[in-house]
Amino acid sequence: MIHIKMIFRATLLCCLSILLSNCGSYHTKSALFQGKVQQGDVEGAMEVIEKNKFLGKPRNHLLYLLEKGKLAYLAGNYTLSNKLLNEADLFIESNKRAIGNQVLGILLNPEKETYKGEDFEKVAIHYYKALNYIFLNKYDEAIVEAKRISLQLQRINENYPPEKKNRYNDDAFAHILQGLLYEASGDINNAFIAYRNAVDLFVENQGTYIGVNIPEQLYQDMFHTASVMGFTDEIERYENLLNTTYIPKKTAEGGEAIIFWENGLAPYKDETFYTFTILPGNEIGFLTIINEDLSLNLPLPIPTGGDNNSDFSDLDIFNVAYPKYVSQQSLYNNAEIQVDSLSYSFELTQDYEEIAFKTLKDRTFREIGKIALRLGTKKVSEYIVKNQNSDLGALLGVFNALTEGADTRNWQSLPKKIFYTRVPLKKGENTLTVKLRTNQEVLTSKNILIQGTGGIQFEKITTPRVLHPSQ
Repeated sequence: MIHIKMIFRATLLCCLSILLSNCGSYHTKSALFQGKVQQGDVEGAMEVIEKNKFLGKPRNHLLYLLEKGKLAYLAGNYTLSNKLLNEADLFIESNKRAIGNQVLGILLNPEKETYKGEDFEKVAIHYYKALNYIFLNKYDEAIVEAKRISLQLQRINENYPPEKKNRYNDDAFAHILQGLLYEASGDINNAFIAYRNAVDLFVENQGTYIGVNIPEQLYQDMFHTASVMGFTDEIERYENLLNTTYIPKKTAEGGEAIIFWENGLAPYKDETFYTFTILPGNEIGFLTIINEDLSLNLPLPIPTGGDNNSDFSDLDIFNVAYPKYVSQQSLYNNAEIQVDSLSYSFELTQDYEEIAFKTLKDRTFREIGKIALRLGTKKVSEYIVKNQNSDLGALLGVFNALTEGADTRNWQSLPKKIFYTRVPLKKGENTLTVKLRTNQEVLTSKNILIQGTGGIQFEKITTPRVLHPSQ
């Protein structure tokens, strides 16, 4: 009996040492490559990712593909970026349930499961694939990816019960992107339809959708394409609906530049705790787990030993770890484009911070049963061992406490917000001056050279730098 106790104690201590060696959030483990991204050293960030042992683990392979795919995009290697993001897309679609990992996640720590991505991260893959195709001048492929954003959202939400769907169930930016691509390829009718779909989504949500107010550029683009198609009734209807007036725009001899500005970094995950109350069970000895904040009153089929429920009197209240997002303040808070004496402001078109917070909250309510199961399983195992040996029970209690942790993995190189603007061009060479302002009104300028060819062109500006709490 003593020998068995010693083996059990040694096994627990060994597991503890392994788990403790892996302590720390993913944000901490990715700090080195994130720092290089903010410094503009994309090649250095790529090298760091290749050496990152955490990202090298099979259960974290999706994160490796996402982070490296975004870095390739930042480096302008759009072919490599699409290769990596295609792999990520296939990984999500084909990844098996990984039962062993899921058992570890339920019984110990969800970060031991294979990472399959947050819902909005799965969607963002298609956004970046679309942009990659844009900069490779493959507009047809870009349109396909932009359409897949809405289709992916629809497919994701079909898997959830009506009362537990994501509030992020459509994407206005996806429709805007489709409209811009159709317009750039000369398909004005489909461009109008895409712009109108985006406008309708905003109108259905009282003018604001997932943290974004309807951009003025959007409804002017809708009006313009409606005008080209001769849809005067549609122009009048939406002028009344939006309480605005269509101002016909002049045709620029050199065409237009569509410029996307990706600012800051998306929030990262940290750890928070939910407090649960466990009520000793009914006549067959099941537990009931309660959390008033989450409106949870969940009976769990975890036998507690029948008539011995009174022994659970010392297991009333427990904390369970769960991820939370932490916002990161962007270095820059304003940008504009100047051409000659004219200025063009950027408008917000995608808010990944707002999307992240909302989708995590929606997921919390869907997964609360899984959280409670982990809690109940740990506590019942602790109770059973304690009844047999108080020392081993106490050791298991320490083990349960130390292994209780949240999954802090997320795609951290995504931007916080995406803005866009349209700039008319003259024929030949154009010098566009980008003016960036910090919260302290410090001004940074950079120039973009564009050849006006008469059509629509796309450019990107990326400013991933964030302010640290001490700044």
